[in-house]
Amino acid sequence: MMRSNTGLVFFLILLCVLFGRSAGAQSSAEPAVYPQQPINLIVGWSPGGAVDLLARQLGTVLSKDLGKSIVVENRAGASGTIAHAQAVRARPDGYTAILASNSTFVIGPHLYKKLPYQHEKDLAAVSLVAASPLVLAVNPALKVSTLEQLLVIARERPGRLNFASGGQGSTSHLAAELLMSLTGIQMTHIPYQGGAPAASAVMSGEVDIAFLDLGVSLPFLSSNRFLALAVSSDKRSTLLPEVPTVAESGVKDFEVTTTFGLFVPAQTPATVVQRLNAATVKAINDEKLQQKLVQQGVVTIGSTPAELRDYTARESSRWGKIIDERHITVK
Repeated sequence: MMRSNTGLVFFLILLCVLFGRSAGAQSSAEPAVYPQQPINLIVGWSPGGAVDLLARQLGTVLSKDLGKSIVVENRAGASGTIAHAQAVRARPDGYTAILASNSTFVIGPHLYKKLPYQHEKDLAAVSLVAASPLVLAVNPALKVSTLEQLLVIARERPGRLNFASGGQGSTSHLAAELLMSLTGIQMTHIPYQGGAPAASAVMSGEVDIAFLDLGVSLPFLSSNRFLALAVSSDKRSTLLPEVPTVAESGVKDFEVTTTFGLFVPAQTPATVVQRLNAATVKAINDEKLQQKLVQQGVVTIGSTPAELRDYTARESSRWGKIIDERHITVK
């Protein structure tokens, strides 16, 4: 009887051990529900700027769905490439993401030949987030009220008109280069350190014209300190419904926007990318967020990761040709 009981006890203990191991193995194979901690959102621009504001507003809505806070980290410098490099070095665990503009992930690789990363290889696409058109602003002293009139003057004075930009290789710079390429006019480029100084230069008459982000332009336009000749998007802005697009003004195939996308380090698990994509698309469809962004001249865009990859490839090919054709370099 003793031996029989001992054998039964041993058998039961063995079953418990085997069951425990099986349950433990099953438990360890099941990933923890994402996210388990705050998510770091890198921005390649200074606090208080348009991209920083977009990141913080998006982060507030995202955190409600994900259940964890979104911590915005500003890593300004080198047109966003410093922030990109940091994102590339981060662990691919879903707890580091970067909100980047097309000036960095589309245009930058064509201008900076020795970047410490390859965007399409080292970062995984999550979703397109938003886009903002540019405004072709002109100083009132030039005495033009349409793009057609500006082109007439530019052809009469080759190279004598000058234009401001937010910096060499910026979206505002390339918009003007595209205009010159499509119309055959010649203007002189005066780069500034950001959109606000460029806007001030147009207002003061230091330069004649500039392509400026809509959000930057609105305060100046409302006070009539410069005029808007056209918007760079394919459709008119709801904030400036009376201002035609550049294409409507006779320059076919002209479309330029400052576009923002969300990326994570390559090798981030597909399930995490899918979760972030779903949360991002849900966030940018939030009506309150959309209303805030529209007043800042920003239109939300939702996409799949594949659509963001396609956008990047398509725009990279387009701007690469323009940069080569116009011999644009960054010193």
